[in-house]
Amino acid sequence: MAISKTDTIIVKNSGDTQAFSPNVIYDECIEAGIESWTASEVVSELSKHIYNGISTREIQTLILDILYKKNPEIAERYRRFKSMYVRTSRNTIESFDRKKIAASLIRETRLPKELASTVAREAERELRKLKLDFISAPLIREVVNVKLLEHGFEEARADYTRLGMPVYDATQLIETGSKENANLQHNPETIHKLMADNVFKEYALLKVLPLHLADSHMRGEIHIHDLDYFATRPYCAQHDLRWFLKTGLKVDGTGENTSVAGPAKNAEVAILHSAKAMAAAQTNYAGGQGLDFFNVWLAPYMQGLDYARIKQMAQMYIYEMSQMYVARGGQTVFSDIDIEYGVPSIVKDIPAVLPGGKIKDRITYGDFDEEARAFGNALTEVYLEGDYVGKPFFFPKPNYKLRKEDMKKDGYDDFMTLVHSTAAKYGTPYFLNLHAGYLPDNVFAQCCRLVLQPDHDDYQDLMNGTMRTGSLQVVTINLPRIAYEAKGDTARFYDLLEDRLLMAKEVIMIKRDVIKRRLEQGLLPFLTQDVNGEPYFRIDRVVHSIGYVGVNEMVKAHTGEEMHESDSAWRFGLEVIKYMSDTTKRWSAESGLRWVLTQTPAESTAQRLAKLDYGQFADKAVVQGDKKSSSIYYTNSSHVRVDANVPLLKRLKIEGAFHPLNTGGMMGHVWMGESHPNPDIMWELTKKIAKNTLIGYWAYTKDMTHCNTCGRTVGGILESCPGCGSAKVEQYSRITGYYQKISGWNKGKKQELKDRYRTRI
Repeated sequence: MAISKTDTIIVKNSGDTQAFSPNVIYDECIEAGIESWTASEVVSELSKHIYNGISTREIQTLILDILYKKNPEIAERYRRFKSMYVRTSRNTIESFDRKKIAASLIRETRLPKELASTVAREAERELRKLKLDFISAPLIREVVNVKLLEHGFEEARADYTRLGMPVYDATQLIETGSKENANLQHNPETIHKLMADNVFKEYALLKVLPLHLADSHMRGEIHIHDLDYFATRPYCAQHDLRWFLKTGLKVDGTGENTSVAGPAKNAEVAILHSAKAMAAAQTNYAGGQGLDFFNVWLAPYMQGLDYARIKQMAQMYIYEMSQMYVARGGQTVFSDIDIEYGVPSIVKDIPAVLPGGKIKDRITYGDFDEEARAFGNALTEVYLEGDYVGKPFFFPKPNYKLRKEDMKKDGYDDFMTLVHSTAAKYGTPYFLNLHAGYLPDNVFAQCCRLVLQPDHDDYQDLMNGTMRTGSLQVVTINLPRIAYEAKGDTARFYDLLEDRLLMAKEVIMIKRDVIKRRLEQGLLPFLTQDVNGEPYFRIDRVVHSIGYVGVNEMVKAHTGEEMHESDSAWRFGLEVIKYMSDTTKRWSAESGLRWVLTQTPAESTAQRLAKLDYGQFADKAVVQGDKKSSSIYYTNSSHVRVDANVPLLKRLKIEGAFHPLNTGGMMGHVWMGESHPNPDIMWELTKKIAKNTLIGYWAYTKDMTHCNTCGRTVGGILESCPGCGSAKVEQYSRITGYYQKISGWNKGKKQELKDRYRTRI
């Protein structure tokens, strides 16, 4: 037993790490009914094979091999002892471990160690009598609670009971909050939301989804986004502001529970309706809300106003959207607006909705080009100035469409210099590249990176003033996991990929049925309001989104090289994504539904899947970040590794090749760090990206530090203010497709932020 392996790190199934302890192995053997001298021999033999980074799965395999050589009967005894698995409340599958019950009793009920161990031992006996291969965390708690009552520990039972989540976890949520979503502040509404989220996630996995799909998510083969809303809401939406301007506003969808407003007759009311419509819609959707042609549809309301008044309207809207703390448990509405340079040709001949909801003969949006330009300019100036204390506005995210026709217009260069002044100062603007040959004259963008190309019916809606679309659900494929399981066998790789794609499809088809039922039940009243004889939400017109994570790690695991290191590795990545894209197109043709492939933003997914894979495959897993602190992650979608020292345009060309294959959304990033480039030079770079790469959607990201003492905002991630020296600072950067304070990021994303290779422009 005199074995010193305390410095050796093992990787658990969850992806977490801990020091190896020979005593733990010895105790497990004894508990499995193995004699002490045999247990000692097992520990001694095992120590010869232990290495730093070994997984618990490998350790168990080694122990079984040792025992089978000694005595198959005791090996089977040990195998049966270790064969009971737990579907945990963290959505992972782990080996049963009685010590975890005892530890949780001590932590959550303050029982003495000996009593906690006794209760845990008795609960284990009851659980093993059931002869189940899998048990759930709720079942364990039920059995433990019975044992607590048998011992007369009623107070401890009250502390240990389940409310949809353990009492201890609820307490931790109240006391310290959560880092899963950086857009959430720690406040009472957020706590309410996150507690409800736990209930609904478990409900979705236990009740709504069949076992094989729930387990696939929990194992990390696929990732089902927004499980907290899976049973109640669709994902995200693009709205047509003209509908609300023409018909008025029922924020509850029926007018039965709230006041009803008629069509706006002046600019102020039109602005307020625009904001309240998005807030109302957010209550029925899990994700982002977008408004296309924002300054164009509102241009008629700016007629006759001087520029100062128009700018006041721009400021009013942006402040409303940045201050309405009403969305999804205490946050602002996750929103986008598309800003045009005047009125583009695609909509200039459409009859305009005028104040009061009126439409008059021969008055079209083309008649309001000057007002549209002025309002677009004013919106951009407000973004450039920031809020009262000098912080940037994070929502609504402004999307600027780069159109070929605008390049010839007078004043366009001046407008884009203003836009790039905002990008240089705050990184606020996003750019939709309509110069790219694969994108049509118009696209719809919302959420972190959803970019949808309209079909014939969408164009008809655009002409009729009833354009509305969005995504029903996103399910992400863990591509690195497939590479690990395929072990270099390309045929095996594609077999596994097809299997995972079909599972993702099955999940989304279940979501379709769920949302159909919710609409029939009247649970989504905003989405069932009447639009010219149709419901507002048309489930057959939204897209069904398949996402993916970790192309770079996938090609590294399969080919031995990363995308930027080898053309053959890069081409393999392209072949895989083309296969996925072609599959979604085939599904669309076969079903008549709209299936798309999208780049997953992966705010929490990139860390979750990397940790699960590291837990199962240990050092065979290709992960980024710091393994010792479990601050690990996968590269988002098909991006180049963030810390790869690759020239910007080469990086964007590598990544841009994937963009045409993503029919449901994409995103490119230019990490600027703290640099403050010349806006004219930056505009020239934008033209190069638009004309010389296939990047369809991108943003310039500037890291910032805001001083809460003197109000100064400066570039870079700083620990103190360079102006007044105060340590009361907050740092900001773009986490995936939106800006937020870094203190709310999870460990994986914080590590990615450290790793990013910044470009000085």
